[in-house]
Amino acid sequence: MLFLRVSILILLSCISSFALDWPQLLGPNRNGSIQDPTFKVPSGLSEVWTKDVGEGFGGAVVSESLVYTLDRPDDDFDVVKCWDLKSGQEKWQHKYSSEARFGFNGSRSAPTIFSNFVYTVGVLGYVTCLNKKTGKLIWQRNLKDDWQAEAPPWGFGSSVLIHDNKCIIAPLSNKAGLVALDYKTGKTLWESKPIGTAPGYSSPVIHTLLNKEMLIQMSGDAIAGVNPKNGSEYWRWEEYTVKRTIPAPVKISSNKLFITGGYESGSVMLRFSEENGKVKPELDFLIEKKGAQVHVPILKDNYLYANFNENDNLKKRADKQGLTCLDLKGNIIWNTGEKPNLNRGNIILINNTIVALDGDTGELIFSEANHLKYKELYRKKVLEGIGKNIWAPICYTNGYFIIRDQKQMKCLKVD
Repeated sequence: MLFLRVSILILLSCISSFALDWPQLLGPNRNGSIQDPTFKVPSGLSEVWTKDVGEGFGGAVVSESLVYTLDRPDDDFDVVKCWDLKSGQEKWQHKYSSEARFGFNGSRSAPTIFSNFVYTVGVLGYVTCLNKKTGKLIWQRNLKDDWQAEAPPWGFGSSVLIHDNKCIIAPLSNKAGLVALDYKTGKTLWESKPIGTAPGYSSPVIHTLLNKEMLIQMSGDAIAGVNPKNGSEYWRWEEYTVKRTIPAPVKISSNKLFITGGYESGSVMLRFSEENGKVKPELDFLIEKKGAQVHVPILKDNYLYANFNENDNLKKRADKQGLTCLDLKGNIIWNTGEKPNLNRGNIILINNTIVALDGDTGELIFSEANHLKYKELYRKKVLEGIGKNIWAPICYTNGYFIIRDQKQMKCLKVD
């Protein structure tokens, strides 16, 4: 009996640990937030290890105490790397030829972990599936060769979504907007209609609206909701354009989506209804010229928290937005302006704590998710910010943060 109790406790401990994995872009629920009952606001942050990496914006993910990232040390190769979370020991790497030069050198996307596999999308559109324990190549497809997708000016930047044993990718080409592949073999299961004509860097997300599961995908001039079972289209909306679409739409309720972007494209709330079996999107409200250029806003207790900096307002000293809190009617409740500004750094939410990586200073900043006012709790400079542009997403798991700038990736532990 004692042996059984001990075994159950060990099993529950393992399940709890793995439940706090950060296995994909934006975390376990692909929304930038996580619940961790053991998390506490740090009194300090210890550096566990540091790795040299190539330039870029490709963030890390974690599964079962292993760290995965897609690196691009030069203009000739993409390299998928795997390290031990606590020791930093390299377990394996998989390197493949990918000769290309783009504005803003380096990596773009985050890996996705599912079952025994790790999936990546490189800047030239190589979709790669590897064994997550050994790095052995299982299969590879290419967005350009297979779906006639042309790389956007900064290269392909979306990350794989796994849903219902399907590997969902976004060619955003004239042949297919979204594609579903068999997660084990890479075989094509379905292709959706093209989604718009302008390229984008936004990754697919899965949301339930009007009691229907939908894959939501943005291009630069269209947004569509697609049936994940067969790729048929539920709806599309073509009244929002953005020069470079990066953040994915945020689900607000069973019939609302929040959409945002940079380049003075502003932000919109879409409201959905169903008429004669057809899903109909309508504009609920528009916030002119204010939006998040790079990172997805986070919904908490009927308020949105977002880094509302983008190219145009950052050039105007008096119009810097910083971390911004909005209500669900589009009213800006408060913003931090320049204290702190964050540049284009990422934010995530752990329980009721917003964690922001300042994209200019390299500080990791902890604040309370409080719609009444900005309340800072702790900050520490953790990156030198070499080359600035510290825009990669934060990865969090079980008291560890994995962050990067243009030269280094670091693992930090909460003290």
